[in-house]
Amino acid sequence: MRLDVFYIKRCVAIPGDTFFIENGIYKVKGCKEVLGYRKAQEELSNMNETDFRPKEFRCPPKDSLHFWTIKDYGPIYVPKKNDTLKITMNNLRVYRNQIRYETGKTISIRSDSILLDGKLLSYYVFKMNYYFMAGDHVLNSKDSRYWGLLPEDHIIGKAFIIWKSKDPISGTYRFKRFLKVVD
Repeated sequence: MRLDVFYIKRCVAIPGDTFFIENGIYKVKGCKEVLGYRKAQEELSNMNETDFRPKEFRCPPKDSLHFWTIKDYGPIYVPKKNDTLKITMNNLRVYRNQIRYETGKTISIRSDSILLDGKLLSYYVFKMNYYFMAGDHVLNSKDSRYWGLLPEDHIIGKAFIIWKSKDPISGTYRFKRFLKVVD
């Protein structure tokens, strides 16, 4: 994730949630609410994987029989401050960036051991809250599926109105979106 780029995303999972995507639909264990922009999720759900090239995420590790995709992803536990999690080869890919961000240390693997600056890492206590952020355009959105869980100190505000809007491809202004209230 680039720290010099600002994104506006929807928060679909908060600290303590277990988030997953099942057949394109965003879900949190124990929650029946609609999460994110449902229309785009339903469109993805109705697509065959031959209709688009599914992005594979390397979680769980390469030797697993099942890769996560934008249509089937997770489950992933979203850590809250002071949570202690066992760090394994299976979940290291999920939490590596957060641990590196919080400690500033290098994570390496030697044989079957995970090392944090050369010291064995079996458990980790998270120092802050994290969030799973999702974009509305589920087929092509830079969001937590790609850059991981968002640390709380990276949240700078809440969008409530679209000030201006440019088409990312043509660069032309989309005047119909100007000053539109965000729901």
